[in-house]
Amino acid sequence: MPCLEPDKNLSEAAKKVLKALSELKEATKAELAEKTGLDTPVIARKLRELKEKGAAAEADGKFKITEDGIEAAKKI
Repeated sequence: MPCLEPDKNLSEAAKKVLKALSELKEATKAELAEKTGLDTPVIARKLRELKEKGAAAEADGKFKITEDGIEAAKKI
């Protein structure tokens, strides 16, 4: 998978979600909404975007940052 470049590949809202995930390590949509100040439907769309790009993964209703996501978050 090519390296994820946050400045080129991610919206500002997706960057906020990715940064929050990097700090929380694991979170629900509601927890991410609280941390970022974004509405839950926006969180859901951005998580879908991050999963498609390989930056986040979902298990048991919680979202985790992937290794690619960790590397991308360092560049934000």
